[in-house]
Amino acid sequence: MDLSNKIAIVTGSGRGIGRAIALKLAEVGATVVVNDIDEAVKGVAEEIKAMGRQSLPILADVSSSSDVARLVEETIAAYGRIDILVNNAGIARDQ
Repeated sequence: MDLSNKIAIVTGSGRGIGRAIALKLAEVGATVVVNDIDEAVKGVAEEIKAMGRQSLPILADVSSSSDVARLVEETIAAYGRIDILVNNAGIARDQ
């Protein structure tokens, strides 16, 4: 699979499955916008950059519509488009 010239957003990519997905997308050529509510996402972006790929970490809470709008706006501002969205982040609500 070759994802060169593709722009991907991976939500919840600060650790676990999201991190693995982000790294795999970068490995096959994608530019990856990594998103999480945790600062760990900055480290994932650095791992991707160390692979020779572009990456942008964006701290945003996907349960907040204004944060999601900002995530999209910052991605478009940086790269001009979004080709791939991996909606990996989970939302837990206390009941």
